[in-house]
Amino acid sequence: MQKIWVSLIMAGILAFTAINASAVTGFSDINNELFDKAHLKNISKPVTLHYKYKKQSFIDGEREDTIDVVVTNIRNTGRRDTHFDFFTGKANRPYQDRNNQQGNGIFVLYLEFDIHELERLTGGKWNYFQRKIRWALAKGAKSEKVEIDYQGEKVKAMQYTIQPFINDPKNARYALYASKYYIFTLSESIPGEIYQIRTIVPDGKTWQEGDEVVTEEVLTFDGVTYETADKD
Repeated sequence: MQKIWVSLIMAGILAFTAINASAVTGFSDINNELFDKAHLKNISKPVTLHYKYKKQSFIDGEREDTIDVVVTNIRNTGRRDTHFDFFTGKANRPYQDRNNQQGNGIFVLYLEFDIHELERLTGGKWNYFQRKIRWALAKGAKSEKVEIDYQGEKVKAMQYTIQPFINDPKNARYALYASKYYIFTLSESIPGEIYQIRTIVPDGKTWQEGDEVVTEEVLTFDGVTYETADKD
């Protein structure tokens, strides 16, 4: 069963990353930032990137967990090998290593987790939600320059927001999630560049900061640990 599960996961990941072939000039900024950028170029020695996950849900309750991205085999070409400890204990998901990578695969794997959660919660098909997210990323996003806190300082970041299901003529089938927001925050000052992935299911059709929500899930960069042998 685990082999079948891993195969299904990898098929989904390949479908998500297939859009990378189109992540070139002429496509949206967010598409290029997520799929085509060398996020790992600012990592010069083996390191573990720590991410903190927090969920608050009217449906499922609250949950906190962690995801670690282990970056090794630093090449002169700018490529690195990556291993993922995606959640802990019974919640752990068996994602395979992604080697010889330029980009930070955390966002692809997290979106895979997200669409399978949508399948569980709605009875819909994960690949249907996947297509909607892919097309939303390809079309573009609301973008905003923001500042984030990192190591006690304010650093510059870009924030991108999409609502991939809002205009779906079939979204009555999953009405509670039709207005779901996806918010991506990236900064070149952060190792691996992916600072935060945040999703909001609003208590209504629109949402702004401070409004009531049905569900909020946030994955946030939480620091690094360097290999002992590589510490100064």
